[in-house]
Amino acid sequence: MSESLERTPNKKLSDLLLVQEICSAPNALEAHLRFEKNAAALEEWQIIFAEEGDAGSIKLLDQPLGSSGVATSVFRGKSLWLMDSPFVSQSGPIGFHGGSAMFVDSNAASYIRAIAYQDAPSPAALSQALLINQIGPRLQQLNPYLYLWESLQSWNDETVARCKESVAAIHALSSSGSKLSAEWGRRFRSVFRESAENFATGLIAEFERDLKAGLFAGLEDQLDLIEAILIRSQIIELSSNKAKEHKLAQLVAYMHEELSTIMLRELIVCGDILYRSNRSRISRKLNSIQNQANPLALIRNCAWDMYIPRALDALTSVTPDQSSHADFYVAEVLSFDGDVSDIINTTKLRAIAVHRPSKKNFPFFDSDVAEWLGNRLGPKRMDALSHYFLPEMFLDRARRRSSTSARSILEANRAELMQLIRKKKG
Repeated sequence: MSESLERTPNKKLSDLLLVQEICSAPNALEAHLRFEKNAAALEEWQIIFAEEGDAGSIKLLDQPLGSSGVATSVFRGKSLWLMDSPFVSQSGPIGFHGGSAMFVDSNAASYIRAIAYQDAPSPAALSQALLINQIGPRLQQLNPYLYLWESLQSWNDETVARCKESVAAIHALSSSGSKLSAEWGRRFRSVFRESAENFATGLIAEFERDLKAGLFAGLEDQLDLIEAILIRSQIIELSSNKAKEHKLAQLVAYMHEELSTIMLRELIVCGDILYRSNRSRISRKLNSIQNQANPLALIRNCAWDMYIPRALDALTSVTPDQSSHADFYVAEVLSFDGDVSDIINTTKLRAIAVHRPSKKNFPFFDSDVAEWLGNRLGPKRMDALSHYFLPEMFLDRARRRSSTSARSILEANRAELMQLIRKKKG
């Protein structure tokens, strides 16, 4: 927890309990009324609440694209309500300014690049272009940074050259006002290419300066935590014949005791893995980890897929342009990765609370996680773990987190998993 939340323990607890009460409301109107009642106490907080219908003034896109693609946000429903002290205290209409972007993952970027740079794009690329065009006006809001962050997993000269082309193509498509097609590709190569590549060169140079300055260290830390959870779920699965309920309880205890965090989205996905529910492609892939040629590389790739919605969560607390004085920011993703779409669709959010001074965000899932966990563990096991989800334990984990080395835990888990796999094969 950041220093700006380190006030008195009683104040921190009361804030968190109020935020939890509001974000657990059955609908946006009730959440608004609860916030209004406590507006003075929540002057440092902003809540973005997702409504099932389209009554909210901020409209959401949730568009399936073919068998594995999606253009969506992390929120459920069709619209959003914005709540903060100035907004809920007004009796009449109030204006607010928002920022938004459609972040492009590596798969989507590869199709856009293919249309832009290939004289004869493949039928598959042209077919995907038709799907991309379904996002309509969002084509003018494409953002390449998620794709660049994903590329950091193998950042070398070849990657940089590919990124330059992709960023140029994404920028040109977004600024051209045109649909993605073979004809647009011809226009790109004859009209847009030089200026678009100049833009891409500058953006990637700035990106590399940020990389050298260590500004993406937090991203690596998050990936390490997610990978550690995925690997531990595999260790639990391969090393024990106990009931699946026991295995899930083990994973919850591991998160709390070893990692000093309980990452709820990851818990939901790993619960699917341990229960072999096969609701997601990622669980089917990891349920046969011992048969994979490079298990650790596969798990790291899965960790990235699981990080994407967490990145979208975090972007709600980022002002896109400080000079624009934006009141909120909503990030969406364009992806053709079935794992990503499965993860987002099974972990949609009811709300996000943002603590403005620290820019910390607190996601609240559409499905109540305690209820989800209780249904899988049963009353007895859930009673034994329920204290992990109290606000006091949240603060306890935050106090311990600074001394937790996710990287050292991850390295030890990697070695243990590979030893187990070799034993299974031996």
